[in-house]
Amino acid sequence: MSIADAPELISGNQNLTAAQIADESFNFRIFSFDDRKVTGGQIAEAYGAHPITEFVVLHQLANLELEELRPTELADLKRGNRFFVIRGDGTHRFFVDGLSMVWPLKTLKGRYIKQLIAKDNADTELLLEREDQPDKVIDDDEDVRLAGDGVEKLKTRPAKASVTIIVEGTPHSWTKNKISYDEVVTLEVPNYAQHPEITYSVKYTNGPNNRPEGVLAKGETVRVKDGMIFSVSETGQS
Repeated sequence: MSIADAPELISGNQNLTAAQIADESFNFRIFSFDDRKVTGGQIAEAYGAHPITEFVVLHQLANLELEELRPTELADLKRGNRFFVIRGDGTHRFFVDGLSMVWPLKTLKGRYIKQLIAKDNADTELLLEREDQPDKVIDDDEDVRLAGDGVEKLKTRPAKASVTIIVEGTPHSWTKNKISYDEVVTLEVPNYAQHPEITYSVKYTNGPNNRPEGVLAKGETVRVKDGMIFSVSETGQS
């Protein structure tokens, strides 16, 4: 269960003694406590983190900011009922859309950063702000290094409305930031859906930074980039 689909217990619900706790995988589980105020130690114990000295507890506030919660420090579940318990001995600070965040690991994937600010959707792009270069678009599966010099600053924006992709030499305007195997094949073979017995090989080049080239298998999707090139070739009968 991710932040996006976890039950909202912060407001509008009388159950103010329940907490959602996850590790770095962002799979949340729900735990109940006897009181609305809990310590970092209680959160770690409920999650099974032993010894607590080897773990960092993070509390996500109602405004989505992340802060470290010490073992004896109290957190009011009314101010935010989401927590992370992650093995580590310190945190790295960063900002997303002006929100202050901390994280105990050296890197964090783009999709997880978007989840932290409740913008984990295909309509939102994540960018790493850079002073002497253009801001860098961070793909969902791309790691952002948090442990370098300085404090990383990221921001979001609506995904680019339209890009041009090339399929077998023909340019096509594409308005989504991902494309599936079926969608690529259909651009080249418009009646593809009427002939499911025919199989195709789909390859691409000039792709996103984390996957500049590769093979797109049936059932898969890939993030698109302006000028991305696809080849579609028939491989036979299924």
